[in-house]
Amino acid sequence: MSHAAPPPGRQGPRPGAAAPPEADPTRLLAQRLRPVFAVTGAVVGLYLLNALLAAQAREFLGIQVVGPLNIGLALGLLQCVTTVWAGRWYARHAQASLDPLGAGLRAPYGGQEGER
Repeated sequence: MSHAAPPPGRQGPRPGAAAPPEADPTRLLAQRLRPVFAVTGAVVGLYLLNALLAAQAREFLGIQVVGPLNIGLALGLLQCVTTVWAGRWYARHAQASLDPLGAGLRAPYGGQEGER
């Protein structure tokens, strides 16, 4: 049985190098999922509310708020805004808290910053 060499630019762990405790893969996963579930739950909850109201309370959604804007249109626009907000929030969250942990995981293997 032969052992394949790591691909160019990728080496095994440096002798005596261990990943720092904050770079534990299970911690990375938990840190990624905990806040994401809350934000995703809020966006999906708003979507389900829109769907339920569209199916059961059409007359409520048709109530005029201002000019041609009714409650149904306002909730639809709010859904678009919250979806964009959730995507932007996750990008900032990942950059601030996940990228440093990922770099800590790559460091003992000779990974470069920004390398995938």
